[in-house]
Formats: sequence, C-alpha cells, structure tokens
Amino acid sequence: MLNIPMDPTNEGTWGNLNKLPYATRKAWIKKNLKIILKTLEKVTPDQDPKTSPLDNPWHIIGYVCLNDNLYTEAEELYDAMIKKSREKKASLSLPAYYRGIARFLQGRYKNAYDDFKMAKQYDLHHKIFDGPSTRALIYMEETLFPTREMILKNQHQLIKDLNSPRLLEKRIGGEILRTIHKWNSSTPLFSHGVSQGGGYLLTLRNPRGELKGIAIDPGYDFYDIFRDLGLGICDLDAIILTHDHDDHTESVEGILSLLARYNDRNYERSSKVIDIFGSAGVLLKFHGLLTATDPAGNKEINFKLMVPGNIIEEIEGSSMIEKYGFRLKVKQAHHTERWTNQESSVGLVIETLIKDNSGQQLKIGITGDTRYEIGIGREYKDAQLLLLNIGSVEKEEGKFLNQHLGMCGSINLLKEARLNKPLLAILTEFGEEFCGKRETIARIIENWAQPIEGNHNKKDFRVIPADVNLEVKLSNLNIRETDTNVFFHYSMINVDESDSEILKYRFNG
Repeated sequence: MLNIPMDPTNEGTWGNLNKLPYATRKAWIKKNLKIILKTLEKVTPDQDPKTSPLDNPWHIIGYVCLNDNLYTEAEELYDAMIKKSREKKASLSLPAYYRGIARFLQGRYKNAYDDFKMAKQYDLHHKIFDGPSTRALIYMEETLFPTREMILKNQHQLIKDLNSPRLLEKRIGGEILRTIHKWNSSTPLFSHGVSQGGGYLLTLRNPRGELKGIAIDPGYDFYDIFRDLGLGICDLDAIILTHDHDDHTESVEGILSLLARYNDRNYERSSKVIDIFGSAGVLLKFHGLLTATDPAGNKEINFKLMVPGNIIEEIEGSSMIEKYGFRLKVKQAHHTERWTNQESSVGLVIETLIKDNSGQQLKIGITGDTRYEIGIGREYKDAQLLLLNIGSVEKEEGKFLNQHLGMCGSINLLKEARLNKPLLAILTEFGEEFCGKRETIARIIENWAQPIEGNHNKKDFRVIPADVNLEVKLSNLNIRETDTNVFFHYSMINVDESDSEILKYRFNG
C-alpha cells in the first residue's frame, strides 16, 4: 500500500480512501469491513436527511463501496446504519435509500423498492417531497416494473408458442409447395417500402403418411411470414440451402435459436432434430452452429453436404425416402459463394413419391441462383415443376448476367429443360425493379421459350411469377386461386398485377 495513513479503527483517516488506487481501495475495504463496522458502532448516524452526508464516516465508506461495485459490502454497512439509526431514533431516509441502491445494483428490485418506500416515508416526515427516493420509486413504478412485466409476458408467450401443436396439416396441407418469397437478394435491406425476401415451404408425406415440413432457402423475412401462416418451429423438419448468401440463409440462425429454446422448454421434454442440407459455403458459414446439442447432450442438427453430381439418399443412417418421401439429386449452379469464394452453389432435383397425372414420379427442379451456361437446362429435363431464379435483366448489350439467369438465361434454360414435355415453371427471385412488371416478364419468357414453329400448347407449359401467397398442389400441379382458395390447373390461372405490390392468381374460366 502507498504511504497514505489508513486505519480501520480511526474514522479520521478514511477520507484518504479516494487517494488509493482502485484495486488497493477495494482490497482494503474487503479486508477490514468487520473492523470498520465495529468502529462505526460509536459513530452517530444522520439525524436530519437535509444535512450533507459527505463528512459522515458511515457515508464515506458507503459511497466508496457503491462507487467501486462493492454492493454486498455497501448493503451490509447500511444494514448496520439502519439498525443504529433505529436505536438512536434517527432518520432512516438516507441509509434506506443507499441500501436500496446497493440492492438495486445487485438486481434485487423488489428489495430495493421496499427500501425506497421506507426512505420516502422519512422524507415526507421532513417535508422533502421530491427527494431521490421519490424519483427512484417513480422510475421503478413507471418504467422498470412495467418493462419487466412485459418481458415476463413475452417469455410466457414464447413458451406458449414453442409448445403450440403441430399445425402443418391444418394450415398448409400435404404435398404443397408454397412460395414464402417476394424479392431477391439485398432488396429487403435497402427498400423504402414494405419489402420481403423469403424462400419456399415444401410439405411432403413419407411412406408412413407422416407430413414433413421442409424450408428451402429461408432468407429475409422467411420466419416472419412462416409465423403469419400460423406455423411454428415444431412444423419444420428440414432445411435445404442452395448457397450461403444472406437472402437465402438469413432466417437460419433464428430458426436454430428457436430450436434450442424449444428443446429447452417444451412441455414434453422431447428433443427435436432438424436436418440441414447445404452447400460447401453453407457448411463454412454455419459450422459453429451445426454441432448444437440439447440440454441432455443430444444432437439438435444433422447436416448433409450437397456436392454437385451427388445423389442424397440417406442422412444419419436414415433413408431419405422413408423419412421424408423424397431424395435429392444435386446439380451444379454457376454462382459464387461468399464463404468459399468459388462457384460451389448448387441446384436440385427433388424426386418425390408423388405420381403426376400420367403416373410419372413427380420431380421438382430448383435452379437456385445461377447464371446461364449452355446445357444447364438439361439438368432439369425430367422435372415437371421447375423453380428458376431470374435475378434481374441483362444490363449490357450481348452479355448474359454473370451470377443470375436474367431474362435470356431463363428463356434458354427453359428451352433446354422443357423438351416438349408438360412443365410448370415458377419464376422467382425478382429484383424489386420488376415491381409492376412481374407478370409481363413471365409472359415474355413463356412465349419465347416455346418452339419457334408455334405448335405449342398452353395447357402443357406455363411460366407463373411467384409471390408470397402462391401455392401449388403437387399431385396435379394445380394453383390456388387467390379469391376463392380453390385449386385450378395451372393452365387455367391468370396472374393479376393490377396492384403492383401483390400478385393475385385468378381462374380464367
């Protein structure tokens, strides 16, 4: 210790405390607190709360304790001061107030509130109507307690939401593709209006008839839209991520956070596991989350790496067909991932157990984000339903887009993929510059992707632009009409874009 006179038995030396270094001062009080309290037994507490406490030895030590985060020591000191004040019939205003502060700073708000009320009673006795105890009570009553009540209410609501029954069958139904998607890429980040990203929700039955919910590329706002549909974390079983960009993955962390809370707080104490299928960039981006376990140490996440050319038929020893009712064929996408700095993005063909009208096994193609390369459409030649991401329109004369299909890339891909077979193409990932023009762009692509000789049949091939409310029934590729909620074959659906913000799907009779 420095050459500064300090004696725990001599209160006259305590004024030197603030001359000591912080760590030395704290150590001195902790070491000598019992002696200090013994010394203070002979010191008379405050008689009048209007007098300055700065020269009172009780407060000299008390202030140092409060300023140096020695809250339990401050509480012990002011406990003793309150006891001494009662013996001497002195005011409890200041010792109760400062003990309240010590308790408040330990997070013991109810105890602090009781101390502030005690201090206020003595303040009023001395005609102090706007003392610090009054202000503290107002703060606690008007701000702190209502805020804590709101937090508790939100926690109770969260637990209720986490334990809500599985509603996938009721809200969406089986064998449905729902686009939970509006605009592409970073649009939701810089838009001045109501702008939503999203992804897709696929519901499929396994051979046992169990309905499974699969999120595909859940980007900006996906989970908010998902919840607006009346669904919760218990309705999701798997996530498919074609690449690592935020507009395809932004909701993943929130979903996994809710998964952890569900496993910690569900009433049945059961452990839910979500299967994640992702590209190399996805693996690098989320590798820290993929080892998550529940409170019992069980895995919460199974991850399967998707590499172009692979066929995924099992995950963690379970057959994909038996568990989900589909298998995955992984395709090459020409789109650079952020975490690999390589074109490690993927496209997919989802081979389901569903039979189409001709008895063929239904296959769903998903291009993901990709530029057009000659022959890429042939990777999806067996798909009867194809989701393709347009991105934007070509910006330079005679050049395809470098990272997205664009309009010409979409046309060429469809010409390669269709091969004169029936095909419903869902056009997605619009840049917001397409607002008010999505239906027109889709119609242009549909017309130019037809055989040039003109012997095309509209019933066999359609390009439908997607919005957040598009639903396709997979068994017959019918689309839900917006106004009636009745499903009609895609050839009977017209797209109404009279309101540029929201597409409506109408039966054309």
